[in-house]
Amino acid sequence: MRPISRFTAWATTLATAVGAMVVLAGSPASANGGYWSISCDSPNACLRLSLGRQGPGGPFWNMTGCGVYGINDFHDRGYANGRAFDVHYADQRWDRVEAWTSRGLDPNNRVTGVTVLC
Repeated sequence: MRPISRFTAWATTLATAVGAMVVLAGSPASANGGYWSISCDSPNACLRLSLGRQGPGGPFWNMTGCGVYGINDFHDRGYANGRAFDVHYADQRWDRVEAWTSRGLDPNNRVTGVTVLC
């Protein structure tokens, strides 16, 4: 059997890392928890995907608790069903969605995170 060269091992590692980044890109992730749904459920803070796109369970990402959520996608509306939250964009701007309200978000600016206030 022929030994694997350092270059081949490096290229395999790089391809695996890039593949993982492609799979994770655009998917919300959080230690606090969350889920895709066809609606924004109370008392959650929610984001709706822009351009009519759908997640695995619907267009709404429901954030189920207080704290910081890592997000990496484009959203056009925020819904605060009981909890106010701040939406953080890639260009360092932010928007606040007050409790029991909804508001439009910048659909052309990638959301990089959300802070749910409690």
